[in-house]
Amino acid sequence: MDWGEVWTRMLFYRNDCTDPQHNIRFEEEIFDAYAGGEEFFMLWRNEKSVIVGSNQVIENEVDLVFARAHEIPIIRRSTGGGAVYHDLGNVNYTVISERAGEFGNFAVFAQPIVAFLQSLGVDARPIGKNDIGIGARKISGGAQRVRPPYILHHGTLLFDVDLDTLALVLTPDPAKLRTKGVKSVRSRVCNISEFLPMGREAFWEAICAYFERDMDFEQGMWNDNDKQGIMDNGGGGMGI
Repeated sequence: MDWGEVWTRMLFYRNDCTDPQHNIRFEEEIFDAYAGGEEFFMLWRNEKSVIVGSNQVIENEVDLVFARAHEIPIIRRSTGGGAVYHDLGNVNYTVISERAGEFGNFAVFAQPIVAFLQSLGVDARPIGKNDIGIGARKISGGAQRVRPPYILHHGTLLFDVDLDTLALVLTPDPAKLRTKGVKSVRSRVCNISEFLPMGREAFWEAICAYFERDMDFEQGMWNDNDKQGIMDNGGGGMGI
């Protein structure tokens, strides 16, 4: 399905802050303030960090000794799903909309990201329930939260993440990996950079430019200290 048939127009926010504590809080505050109207899309990155799901037992998912030794903060998010490792080689995307009825439909929210990657010649496709992959290997995972009638969907996008650190800091139950048919976290995932001759910063600029220009997004000027606009103006109060 063509991207434009699903998503007509959105407010686009390019978030250049890379502080993971700030970004997780910021995203949740935007969602809590969202009052409908135009859909909201944000691209953002975090410095090295582990982001755990809302119901996860941290000790079962993260090597705490390794995380402390390498000064990797552990931050809990409001959505479900598994623990993920972030660094500047990973791009995060957020979609907020009045589509709570699409809860559990990860492919529809990932569609703009798949379209972007395919525009660069990368054969990325939805795989499994909530992932994007190249072949059988995962490059993106998503998670969701609903505040009826609104939904927050966010996902990762591995461009050139430090996969060795990812494999050492994340410690999922081996039984969970076996259900995926893989032996380790490291063997299940890959970086987009394996398939795309482009540097990290060039990829960041390319994905931002794609959504600013090609998909008719608007650049939102979100004020981090004042969320009243989005509540008062039905999603259109970001200083367009």
